[in-house]
Amino acid sequence: MSSLESIYQKMSPTLESATLSNLHAEGTHPDAQKQVGREVAHELNNIFTIVRGYAERMMIKHGENPALRPELLMIAENIKRAEQLVRHSTYPRSRPVTTLTVPPAA
Repeated sequence: MSSLESIYQKMSPTLESATLSNLHAEGTHPDAQKQVGREVAHELNNIFTIVRGYAERMMIKHGENPALRPELLMIAENIKRAEQLVRHSTYPRSRPVTTLTVPPAA
């Protein structure tokens, strides 16, 4: 079993139980959904930090190896993109402003 698999096995039950208990306790209220989303985003960022750390450590150890370097760079790039997607998904979104137009009286 790889170290990433063992990390996932350790974190998965915590993430699942925390998310499910929040969904059950708070119902489907919009604020509750936002809170669950923020908690999931936080847990994902924790996992991304671990993966990024392993990739950086491997880059330091084996970065000169032409067989490993492209794969390590790809991992680092994909983790960065995943972090940006999670960050973007948790930004508060403003609601579009709708204006009411009243037709002129005849």
